[in-house]
Amino acid sequence: MRILCITRSYPPIVGGLEQASYYLTTHLLKLVSGQIIANRKGHINIPFFLPYALVKALQIIRRERIDLAHLGDALLAPLGAALKTITGVKVVCTTHGLDVIHDKFGYQHIIPPWLPKLDHIICVSRATRQACLERRINPQRCTVIPNGINPDKFQAIPKADSRRQLEQILGIKLAGEKVLLSVGHLVKRKGFSWFIESVLPKLDDHTFYIAIGNHKDNLTLLRDRVNELSLNSRVCLPGLVDDTVLNLAYHAADLMVMPNIPVTGDIEGFGIVGLEASCCGLPVLASDLEGVRDAVQPGENGFLVPPLDAEAYINLIERFEPDAGFSAKVKQFTLTNFTWDKIAQDYVNLFRKVVAS
Repeated sequence: MRILCITRSYPPIVGGLEQASYYLTTHLLKLVSGQIIANRKGHINIPFFLPYALVKALQIIRRERIDLAHLGDALLAPLGAALKTITGVKVVCTTHGLDVIHDKFGYQHIIPPWLPKLDHIICVSRATRQACLERRINPQRCTVIPNGINPDKFQAIPKADSRRQLEQILGIKLAGEKVLLSVGHLVKRKGFSWFIESVLPKLDDHTFYIAIGNHKDNLTLLRDRVNELSLNSRVCLPGLVDDTVLNLAYHAADLMVMPNIPVTGDIEGFGIVGLEASCCGLPVLASDLEGVRDAVQPGENGFLVPPLDAEAYINLIERFEPDAGFSAKVKQFTLTNFTWDKIAQDYVNLFRKVVAS
């Protein structure tokens, strides 16, 4: 089987979709023969990338006798439908959530109607699949395969060492603290602001919160809110950090917190940072919401509580105590079920069924 991977989001641009595209395509092309057409210049280049990808894909499909084209996200659905119509090649698209439900600038009238015309849709979570089904996609042609993680990206570091190094880099004090960590873009659905306002002030004074991420002006607004609440001694908002600092944070923290809240017109398609944390043996406390449910399995790699339930968060955080045995279980569960090696093999198994159908 020969495949062609087409993605509009790819490194060196930094982002969750870019990283997922890179790891998925890299691992797929270790298992089957194929080529990749990737946009490496970001969103600004998409109007130029789409016609280029169409022409390039037509050439590759005919020259290389491609059996199946894989699209990196739903925005490419019209391109996939064109390739299928012109060449007859099988087309499979991965959907991530927001690329399905986005509702600005007439998006819902332009993009989702093309998805049912493709041969199969892969959804990164059950919430994303439900969004697809609501847009009249045949349930038999809509399969959930989660995102994966690359365990080689994270190197084990003893907690004492990681805390000492993180203290030096971020200029904070973690000795004697219960350290909570959140990672992600500082957008409303992540719930960082809600957590700082509704949960953190009610926790023990020896609870320290690190929230890593950035998004335009939201970091400044969040820092101002922390100052208004007089929580500067208990909150660190470092903005974007490199992989070295992120690895230190995952190993220095006691509990990963994903306090997502429901936001109309937005969705958490999966929650990859939950897997990154649990890959490092860090248990995850998350809102029982949307795609987060597929990344965090209660009792296996963390805990789920109702979104916007401050008391549920407070009670669990206060009761939680680090446990080496549970941390080992968390790490093993994640490495067993969510490595890109396994996820890519699941993709290939599905591709073979689609080609044979």
